[in-house]
Amino acid sequence: MRVALFTESFDPVINGVSTSVKTLACEMAKAGHGSLIVAPEYPGYADDPRDLPDAVTVRRLPSWRLWVNPENPFAYPPMRLLPMPEAYRHEAFDVVHSQQPFGIGLHAQDAARRKNVPLVSTFHTLYTEYAHYVPVMPRRITRRIVAAYLSGYYNACAAVVTPSVVMRDLLLSLGVRESLVHVVPTGIPAAPVVLSAARERVRETYRIPPLAPILLFVGRLAPEKNLPALFEAFAHLSHAHPATAPQSHPFLLIVGSGAFRARCEQIAHERGVEMYLRFAGFLNRQQLAPVYAASTLFVFASVTETQGVVIGEAQSFGLPCVLMRGGGASEFVRSGEDSVVTAPEVAPFAAAIRALLDDEPERKRLGRNTLTSPLRPTPDGMAQTLLALYANVAKPANPLRIERTDTR
Repeated sequence: MRVALFTESFDPVINGVSTSVKTLACEMAKAGHGSLIVAPEYPGYADDPRDLPDAVTVRRLPSWRLWVNPENPFAYPPMRLLPMPEAYRHEAFDVVHSQQPFGIGLHAQDAARRKNVPLVSTFHTLYTEYAHYVPVMPRRITRRIVAAYLSGYYNACAAVVTPSVVMRDLLLSLGVRESLVHVVPTGIPAAPVVLSAARERVRETYRIPPLAPILLFVGRLAPEKNLPALFEAFAHLSHAHPATAPQSHPFLLIVGSGAFRARCEQIAHERGVEMYLRFAGFLNRQQLAPVYAASTLFVFASVTETQGVVIGEAQSFGLPCVLMRGGGASEFVRSGEDSVVTAPEVAPFAAAIRALLDDEPERKRLGRNTLTSPLRPTPDGMAQTLLALYANVAKPANPLRIERTDTR
């Protein structure tokens, strides 16, 4: 089987979507199946075929940038009266799998129609919570328009994938037919081995003292990540419980980039914690591994995640997580066993972070438990479940319900 994966996010962009696509393509190749990845062009970046298995082909579409996410190019929408783009015109595939309903998702829809193959789509992003990116229209109206569009797009698919039960329920509330929706979380690869020297270099690189705890956040710097709450919590625990020695004061290490960085720096300055804040910017997967390994806690305040792949990545390194309840992220952790999930408020979030910083035995217990978490989905489980789903939609006369338990 060969599957065309249409995605707005792919190398060199690293986020939950690009991670999911690359993981799926590589696992499908291991199982003897091919894939075509169709993604926007990224200025100054050239794909290296050596980065992917031989069974995986990458094709690029002309792109442009939007204020919504200026660091991630978007593909120009398809022109239905014109021939299919060269990127996929002469390619053969059995199923089209789109990762977004907009932009490149329209290319996926058009390719499936013209090639006469089924269209599958994954609901990766809580789009109704991005209404603030359309400032010319009241958010209430924007949300209604987006909800109506999502319902129409997904109901036209042969199947819809979502990474968590919470997001499945949201799709159903938008009017997407229940028979179409399948919960298939993104598989989290095993963490690579990181030498102690590499962990020490992290502290040297970001000027963090040897005894200082590192609170790590990984993600795009954007309002929907609830970063003001994260910074308020850091300021709260810093001022309420100052370290007895400056060299043991916790540091907040932010990995990721985005237009919201200036606001983050402003909040840190206003709250007087800028000296304990470090911005790492964008890091690739190889650079990120020692950062995970060197950190003390992973802290995450976003309540709009469909899964929160970075939480699974952090746990694969044995890193305890403190997160706010909301979205699909809390489905993949066990509060009190391998993480701490708090109410979506600054005070309890800050208190949970401080409690773990003060209790090393408990922190180590949670860290050990993260390594054997039964809730963390595997890459192979994800691929096998999706391959069964692809086979099913290619033969609609033989309905098969794909259960979430198959993804482990």
